[in-house]
Amino acid sequence: MASPPDTCPHCASTRPAAGERCPDCGRSRFSVPPRRRYGLLTAGGGLALLIAAAIAWSAHVASDRRAAEAVEQRSAIAALRARITRRQAPRRGAATQLLPAPNASDEDRRTARRALVLQVERVITHDARRRAASGELDGPIQDTHCGPISSDPRRRPDDEILTAPIGRYNCTARIRDVPGADGAAVAVLGHPYVAALDFRRFTYVYCRNTPAQGERGVALVFVRLDRACLAARGRAMGSGYADVPDVPIADR
Repeated sequence: MASPPDTCPHCASTRPAAGERCPDCGRSRFSVPPRRRYGLLTAGGGLALLIAAAIAWSAHVASDRRAAEAVEQRSAIAALRARITRRQAPRRGAATQLLPAPNASDEDRRTARRALVLQVERVITHDARRRAASGELDGPIQDTHCGPISSDPRRRPDDEILTAPIGRYNCTARIRDVPGADGAAVAVLGHPYVAALDFRRFTYVYCRNTPAQGERGVALVFVRLDRACLAARGRAMGSGYADVPDVPIADR
């Protein structure tokens, strides 16, 4: 059996005891006075309160941090949206000197329409080179090619369809061709544009087409192209606009 403490926890007597009982107060020197038990319990409770307070404070700080990060992200997304909107803003031009004569043959009309397409390609090349020089785009830009906006490979370009009043095109400001295994080009590396050509007035609108901006595969910002970029008349739908047929030019 362990020896009792030299000092009685109850009366603080230091007189030697023959056993566990204090010779002065007669109480066991192994027992803890109630006030000391209370003190121990109070100390333990205080530690628990401190731990709880620390956890609550940590949660509060984490909540404030998440709120600040959310505000920062919303601000960054708004700035990105504004930047994309500026970059996609419609650019307009005209080439009325290419207008065919009212009595021009069908062949001459197609030639004039094709000349307007080539003019728009040159304008887009110039625009892309200017953007590359400013650091907005990668370069160097070699040239631009515009083809039917339809994904149907059987679709003829609108400049060949004399009854089409509007020509809509997907255009690529080309940086370089991507060769296949045999060395032949299988794809084009470049920057996407869209263009809408008015074959009645020989005016045009073109826009840089910026894909949805994302992070780790999650789209953060999508800015719909302005209607003018596509000469769109239908309601907004998906990533574009509903296709509303144009009123055709009377076939002569």
